Parts: sequence; structure tokens; C-alpha cells
Amino acid sequence: MINFIVCDDNSYVRTLVESIISKVAMPYDFDYKVYSFEKYDSKMKALIHSSSDIKVYILDLELPNKSGIDIANEIRKVDWDSVIIISTSHNELELKILKQRLLIFDFISKFDDYEKRLGDTLNLIINKVGTKKYLSFRSNKELHHLNSDNILYIYRNNESGKTTIVTNEEKYEVRESLSYLVNKLDKRFVQSHRACYVNRDKVKSIDFKNNIIYFNNGMKLDYLSRNYKKRLRVLL
Repeated sequence: MINFIVCDDNSYVRTLVESIISKVAMPYDFDYKVYSFEKYDSKMKALIHSSSDIKVYILDLELPNKSGIDIANEIRKVDWDSVIIISTSHNELELKILKQRLLIFDFISKFDDYEKRLGDTLNLIINKVGTKKYLSFRSNKELHHLNSDNILYIYRNNESGKTTIVTNEEKYEVRESLSYLVNKLDKRFVQSHRACYVNRDKVKSIDFKNNIIYFNNGMKLDYLSRNYKKRLRVLL
């Protein structure tokens, strides 16, 4: 899921941007949602601080209460992964904005073929992140957008009461339930135990006699119960 967050005090521009997003997204197979704001408010603040999936911000530079740069600063206090695009009528401010080191993805003039330029930029972004499945979550107070290709398995840790996401390099403990996270993953993740799902693309072999799952990277897992063996034999 990509969340597009548009903030512009001009209703015509907001409608135009929503139309461009819809047109650009049409050929792709991914879920998206558009949020529109005429100014920075409590709802937008809550969205910035939420642990939702990938976010793409399209911010007007000049707004009634907070400028696009002020909003970008608010975003970067909690999130360095989301994409920020600044649109403006003041081309001369581009260099000044870039010097603020806010990782602005693009700076688009409203008077320089705006529709095509924004469409091209959104296409580039979608090609990079929209066709991949990401899992978004908070762990140790940090927001993560994890490509599900890198996940080996995910399980409920009864000792900690948390859900653990395991990759080749890291383990992340999160407060969200196992079922909540699994619903955000694709069909590659199959249940091996009432408290565990494995990425079948990462499974090398299964020892059904001793209830051990071996992964391509050499790791192994003993979360395999009788109720799920039959389905795993068919799928793997």
C-alpha cells in the first residue's frame, strides 16, 4: 500500500494532483490511498506519526499555517523513509530548499509543465517502491518499511507477548498481533504452526519427521506442527 498525502491550499491543484495520481497508478497492480489536506492540521500530524505503509508526500511550498518545508521538517523528525515532493511557483528557492538536507525527492514548478513533470516523478517512485511488497511497523520506537522479500519467517513469541519478524540480518520485535501483520503480507507466507508463518521462497527443505524447517541461508526453525504439515507438503 502506498499512501499519497497531498497538501495544497488550492482546491484546483489538489484535484489535479489526485487525477495525476489516479492516471499514473492505473497500469500498476498495487493498492494505494490518497489523503488531501488544504493545510497542516491534527489529522495530517496523526498521519505523519502513524506506522502505515509507504508514504509519498506532495507538499505545496506556501501554505496558510505551515510551509511545505516546515511540514517536511516535521516528517523528518520521525521518518526518513517516506518520499517528499515539493511543488511551488518559486523556482528560485530550489537550491535553498535542497540545502536544508531534508532528502526532498523532487522540486516541481507549477508553471513548468507541472502535470507531466509530476506524472514522470510519480512513475519513477512507483517503479521503485510500488511494485514491491513492504511491511511497515514500529520496533524500538523506530518506523521500518521492510521489503517482504527479505523476511524469512514471522512468529508469536509467547515469552515476550510480542510478534517477532526474522530476516537474514535482523530480528524485530513488534507489538502488533501476528494475524494483523500476516494480513499485510502476500501468499508466499504460509502457516507452519499456529504461531508462525514462513516465507516459502526462503525455504530450502523440511524435515517432516523431526519437525525442522531449513532456510536457504542455513538457518533452521522448529515451529512446525502436525496440523500444517499436509499443506506445506503441497505448497513446497
